[in-house]
Amino acid sequence: MKTIAAVSALRVFCQLGPAQIKEDNQLSPGVRLYQPKNLTPGRARQVAKFVESVIGAGQVTWDDVPHAIVIRSSNSANIDAAEALLKRFDVPEPAPQQPVIVPDLDCTVYLIRASSSSAPAARQTPPAAPTSPVPVELQPAIDEMKQTFGYDRYSLWDAILIQPTGSEGEIKGILPTEGSSPYVFSVSYRRAFRTETRILTLAGFQFSIQMPYGNFLATAKEAIESRITTDVTIHEGQKLVLGKIRLMPSENADLFLVLATKAR
Repeated sequence: MKTIAAVSALRVFCQLGPAQIKEDNQLSPGVRLYQPKNLTPGRARQVAKFVESVIGAGQVTWDDVPHAIVIRSSNSANIDAAEALLKRFDVPEPAPQQPVIVPDLDCTVYLIRASSSSAPAARQTPPAAPTSPVPVELQPAIDEMKQTFGYDRYSLWDAILIQPTGSEGEIKGILPTEGSSPYVFSVSYRRAFRTETRILTLAGFQFSIQMPYGNFLATAKEAIESRITTDVTIHEGQKLVLGKIRLMPSENADLFLVLATKAR
């Protein structure tokens, strides 16, 4: 009798077992499960939140129990639209992007002395500063300047290297001279930053030069100061003619600033 009772109980258990598993078609009409094929739980939560915001009616949430996204709405059209969107985003997750390494960009400030052979005879005096030929890489910029300005002689006075950091920077010095009255210069900027496309920006860039008056070393009160102040944006490899400063009449020349950048 006990054996017969045990077998009867087992038959009843087996008959009830399948009925306890709630299939999709047994969910209430306003609920549907979507089981992703490619989405991880973390990504599925993000996608569900996005789809819910787009549909604007009902709820779309990830549930760890069925390991599926649960769609709830009283409107079957909203459920269908949500499911269609979920399928659209149920794709393998993109591979993590490699960090973009932005190269350090150095900036060189070239000081170019420009003069004209047609200057008045009284101004035909040797330059007071030793110069050298213009570097070959600057020749395209010089050729463009010749088409714009009325100078036919260009020479390099000095080159100032800037290795900018994110914070402000300043460089001071004395330009080469053959006399006893040097020119004092200053190059500064408030902030420097570069982009992935290799563009360098120097915010608040300023170049100033103190020109001695007469044949003696001028004091700060006696010196004549000229400056160029602007924000600079320059691409790697670009040669940028930034501006011109008029030198003292005895110099028989004017000063141009040409900026160039290259990766460090």
